[in-house]
Amino acid sequence: MRDDDQQLVDEISHAPRPSTDTSNEMDEMDEWVVDIEGRLEDPDISHAPRPSMDSDSSDSEEEPSIFGKWECWDDFGASFIPERKKWQIIACMTHWFGLNLKSYLEYMQGKVDLAWSNYREVDEQFHTAENSKRFIEHLLVSSCFLIFVIVFSNNDKRYRKVILNEIGNQNNFPKCLTCKDLGKLITFLEEDPGKNQRYMVTMKYQIPWFVLEAVYTELSNIGKLLDIPIHKLALTVLPRSPRMHPSKEDGGTVPQGGFKHLLHIFHWSRTLHGENTSKATNKTIGHFHIPSATELQLSQTVFMKDESGSIDVSYSDDKRLTGVMQLTLWHILQYSSVLYESLISFEKWYRDCGVPFTAYIACMACLLKTEADVQVLRESGVIPGTTFDDKDVLRCVKELKNFNDGNLILPNELVILEEKVMAHHKKSAYRVIGEFKKRYCSNPWIIISVIAGILLFILTFLQTILSFIQTKYSVLSYKQQ
Repeated sequence: MRDDDQQLVDEISHAPRPSTDTSNEMDEMDEWVVDIEGRLEDPDISHAPRPSMDSDSSDSEEEPSIFGKWECWDDFGASFIPERKKWQIIACMTHWFGLNLKSYLEYMQGKVDLAWSNYREVDEQFHTAENSKRFIEHLLVSSCFLIFVIVFSNNDKRYRKVILNEIGNQNNFPKCLTCKDLGKLITFLEEDPGKNQRYMVTMKYQIPWFVLEAVYTELSNIGKLLDIPIHKLALTVLPRSPRMHPSKEDGGTVPQGGFKHLLHIFHWSRTLHGENTSKATNKTIGHFHIPSATELQLSQTVFMKDESGSIDVSYSDDKRLTGVMQLTLWHILQYSSVLYESLISFEKWYRDCGVPFTAYIACMACLLKTEADVQVLRESGVIPGTTFDDKDVLRCVKELKNFNDGNLILPNELVILEEKVMAHHKKSAYRVIGEFKKRYCSNPWIIISVIAGILLFILTFLQTILSFIQTKYSVLSYKQQ
């Protein structure tokens, strides 16, 4: 925890606590709200195992839920963070930032069907009143957690200071949180921001964005305090790989209909076009094919890294007997496979957002067939320095290719790309030049040897001519005598 943050926390460490006697209001509050408030008082018992409410069977493992067993709450609100800390965050939101549990419940009861619709694998018969209440609780935990991660994983200290100043101004603590607890909570959120950032875009079950927005703007005052739209704040803490498109760094234009979840924001920030404008084709992505990188080099194709930041691939003929393929930098890190699989899954379910990343992987799978292909893209800067060796890169490509939906309709952009590449590759003039360059220009010593050979040939030829001329004039001189 930073020294200036700790100082703010210390200033309120001896603050008096307000009275918590609400017995006169308890009878009027919803049972759900009473249950949540009870857990906020003692987070250590907040997630005791509970049997399913829909069945007399005690075997909750058979519960038809995409969230796993209810008592595990797995991968929905960060399974790596202790439950106590998650509930302490909710206590912060309710105690210091105006989040009213009853207002939240009323809001979500009107939106629960919309929230359920984000999870395609859930049978509608599972949308019971009891399950919906527990689902709403789940979304409360996750949205509050993500808001705090976005604030405290941010490199801009202003937002963190605003939060701590507001706590200091109110000069009191909730029942489950002491000054020491707050310090530990902030330290936990700050100690590995990269892990939190990666989790936000790789979590298997994304939180509906409208829920997080409502908690941030309508149901609490934290949005007013920070004075920045939550999606712009989120952009600053999402993983930096693949690179963000420059036009989106200031927030850009929000897609029509708004964002669906954090992964949608990540996808939108890394693509040039927010929506799919491709013409329909009758060809599937499984039938897309272009030659490998080394094969394309034989037809005078060079590879360049695209500096735009958009996940895109382009091909052009610069009229100088060469083809130019521009590729976005492919960052391959330890968590890349999970992140890229998340992006492919997103495009599979939300076709209206386009399929630029799926198309990008389809191109890379064609280009990278051997370790020599990997070297070609490394030398051109398309694959930056990484701890992955060439075999690891090929393995990653193969896994992502298998993860791709081969039945996905090929976007028109890929059809045009394939046509341009193949038209250039089939021209014999390009192949002759490419073969010459590969044979005689692939190594500096070979180039020097070729040049030396040519010079030696020229000198020998000139010497022969000079010798011939000299001999001729000698003969003429002899005859004249």
